[in-house]
Amino acid sequence: MKSILLRFALPVIGLMTAPLQGQQPTTPTLTQTLTYVKVAPGKAADYEQLLNESSRKVAEVRANAGEILSWTLLRTVMPAGQEARADYIISVISEGAPPVPATRASFEENLKKAGAKITASEFMEERSAISTLVASEMWRPRSRVGAPKKGHYIFIDYMKVQDATAYYEAEETIWRGMHEERIKRGEMSGWLFATKMLPAGTETPYTAYTANMYPSWQAAFAARSSNQSVFEKVHPGKNLEETMAKGLKRDLARRELWVVVERVEKST
Repeated sequence: MKSILLRFALPVIGLMTAPLQGQQPTTPTLTQTLTYVKVAPGKAADYEQLLNESSRKVAEVRANAGEILSWTLLRTVMPAGQEARADYIISVISEGAPPVPATRASFEENLKKAGAKITASEFMEERSAISTLVASEMWRPRSRVGAPKKGHYIFIDYMKVQDATAYYEAEETIWRGMHEERIKRGEMSGWLFATKMLPAGTETPYTAYTANMYPSWQAAFAARSSNQSVFEKVHPGKNLEETMAKGLKRDLARRELWVVVERVEKST
């Protein structure tokens, strides 16, 4: 049990994957872990403070060392309350093969490097008292443009994929360019498309997700350029309905709205 809790407490990535047949991998290959957390009622501020004083600082050490590309703490906006599957998501993205899972000793060492005032044991004890691990999922980001910042809002669309090859191709060749155009227009701040690696199998309720990122609440709900105008700018000479029909080989399983509470990125 302690080893499971430690893996939850630390920003660890675990993902071993190979490209699907006929599908070229993103270059460079990225790996991601999404950790879903439920917090005791009235303890959200305590949880955020705990991670800000520990996990965020450790993430900075790891990012500076080149171990990870980003660490992001997201808080749910909708759904909320008991209906929400989780109150927080911790996202960690790295390049290439997953880093070696952290141990209590390595976490303690990184806390000291970061100048944190809390010990690994203190962190685990406090974390266990106010939060519960809901799930940990392993993903492969396949395509992304832009990036969110602290305070940005993100719509996460979880997808049930019917035809993986057609759908993945559509995200990369159709939607990526359209999102790039929307980012240029200031309508969005970023976009990410990823496919699920673990858990896997027929019982999993979704196998892909897209994250549409916006710089503010107003931007998230503002009237945006129509698909028609953006499509014509990015894909001149093509028919919108015919092109879209080829890539609509998925069903939207669930859409959620999250806000970025904290974010650490590797310096470029």
